[in-house]
Amino acid sequence: MKKNYFLIACILFLIVSFLLILFFSKKKELIKIGFVGALTSKYSDLGNPMMNGIILAFEEEKYEINGKQIELIFKDDKKDEAVNRQIINDFINQGIKIVIGNVTSSMSKISMSIINEYKDMFMISAASASDEFSGIDDQFFRVHVANNAQRFDIFTKYIKNNNYKRIYGIYDPGNITYTKNYLESFEKSFIFNGGEKFIRYTQTNKNLDDLVEEIGNLNPDLILICANSVDAARVVQYLRIKNIKTQIASSAWAMTPAFIENTGRNSEGIIFNIDYDENSKSEDFINFSNKFRKKYQMEPSLFASKGYELAKVIIELLKMGEQTEVKKNLLIKREFKGLQDTIVFDEYGDVLREFNMFKVTNGKFEKIK
Repeated sequence: MKKNYFLIACILFLIVSFLLILFFSKKKELIKIGFVGALTSKYSDLGNPMMNGIILAFEEEKYEINGKQIELIFKDDKKDEAVNRQIINDFINQGIKIVIGNVTSSMSKISMSIINEYKDMFMISAASASDEFSGIDDQFFRVHVANNAQRFDIFTKYIKNNNYKRIYGIYDPGNITYTKNYLESFEKSFIFNGGEKFIRYTQTNKNLDDLVEEIGNLNPDLILICANSVDAARVVQYLRIKNIKTQIASSAWAMTPAFIENTGRNSEGIIFNIDYDENSKSEDFINFSNKFRKKYQMEPSLFASKGYELAKVIIELLKMGEQTEVKKNLLIKREFKGLQDTIVFDEYGDVLREFNMFKVTNGKFEKIK
């Protein structure tokens, strides 16, 4: 009889042990999210803050959503098309369905040429603003406003109201999908609001002495630069050193701490138009800024903020359903809480945001009232 009890006890022990092993060895479902963007090139002053904002958002969730573990994979596209293609194909081979990218519109265009072949994939960007991506039912969405009428309406009215008529445009050829498109879209809005055609377009890689001579001969009222902060700062510095005193305006792309650091006092008075306010009194933005400073020991930039917002959108979509359903769920929800305003997506993945004018004053970006 005792032997039977002993046998039963052994069997029960083995069953319980097996169930415990099974329970504790069961791995959580893993969701991999890929990031592709500039982390080392001259565009890294966008990519690195963006990455930091994304990490902060997922850390708040402890890298777990609905019992599923989240793994972030960050890859540097090195501003190289072949490298970028390889990264996207590697993501596909790993079964990644959600891609965050790219920092530049030109590289996003490369990524989307591959991702659009996979209807269960989804790419969302915090920076790519070319309107080449607008009005298309594809797998691309963004939290950054496109180069459209909404972006430029306040900007061009401000320019015209301040009696700037003759505009000289300078753009970065390394990201031509965004930069030349930006100037062309600005020009359309400027003409619509009663302004004139640009007197000239040129590139940031133009010989700087030739640039100075041409500006001197054409005598524009305003120089509008669309370039990364490194190239924009280089052009601004040289123009001011050569005593070109013409008012300068810039796209939001260069509105980073690095721009002011690289231009010093020559950044004073430069105008920007942007859907962001680093002095916002929004409680959500203040909380984010405090967390960002504590973790990274630096001020959050526009693209740190956009990276965080983008991650929050992804998190909310994953809470709604499967990773292969993010596009469907985004189009159902449409509105998401941003750090400073409400992010509203249209049916093609573009957003509506609030815009403000800024001017560099005493080494800081100050809102123009």
